[in-house]
Amino acid sequence: MLSYGQSTFAIVFALLGAMILVAIINRLWPVSSRKSLNDVNAWQMGVLGTTYGVILGFMLFTVWTDFRTAEIDVAQETAALLNVHRVAAGLPSPQREQMNALAIKYADAVINQEWPAMQTQRVSHAGDAVLEQMWQVLIGAQAQNIRETTTLDHLTTAMTGLGERRRLRDEEHESRLPGVLWVLLIVGGMATVVSSCLLGNDKKWLHYGQVLALTFVVSLTLATIADLARPFEGAVSVSPASLQRAMVIMQTDTPH
Repeated sequence: MLSYGQSTFAIVFALLGAMILVAIINRLWPVSSRKSLNDVNAWQMGVLGTTYGVILGFMLFTVWTDFRTAEIDVAQETAALLNVHRVAAGLPSPQREQMNALAIKYADAVINQEWPAMQTQRVSHAGDAVLEQMWQVLIGAQAQNIRETTTLDHLTTAMTGLGERRRLRDEEHESRLPGVLWVLLIVGGMATVVSSCLLGNDKKWLHYGQVLALTFVVSLTLATIADLARPFEGAVSVSPASLQRAMVIMQTDTPH
């Protein structure tokens, strides 16, 4: 969801905010006065930090798993499309040529129309229209022998698999993290960083460094979660490379 520039800006903004907060606290509440509260604040911060770290780690694992699932589903959609193209070689003419041309057209529609739309949070049904045309060709095909009957059965299975993988991709594109989880992640991160700012340390620059390190880890992890949560958008996104390779293969296999 986030570009590299947006992620960098968010992280730098968080780091500057944390430094300003430490400076304000040091000015309004001297370190000597806060040191007496360290024994109390330190263990409380430990509990808070551990709890938030577990939540952050779990969320990062979840979005990464979903991202990998999206990549696998796209690869399986590509495999299903190639199966359609290859099984269609057993169809009678002209359905064979029509199905091969539509398979290439489907890949082109997904790569050049649907993918750019997904990357900008839009919806394109270009592939749906081609898929419907493919079904119409399949329904209209008449088997003349056992071989062609077997081909139609196998092609029906391949087309069904292609449609299922396409629906999974649509669902993964539309899926969003619930707002309550973002509230938990952001508020929890702020509470953890603010707690670290309240600790008293005579070595101010060491304190600044500790707060900077904690803020950097928290903000970087949040930016990563934000990016991975939308697998088809942002700087890190699922690539249509497998479909591009499949289109080249189909174009090479199709006689001209």
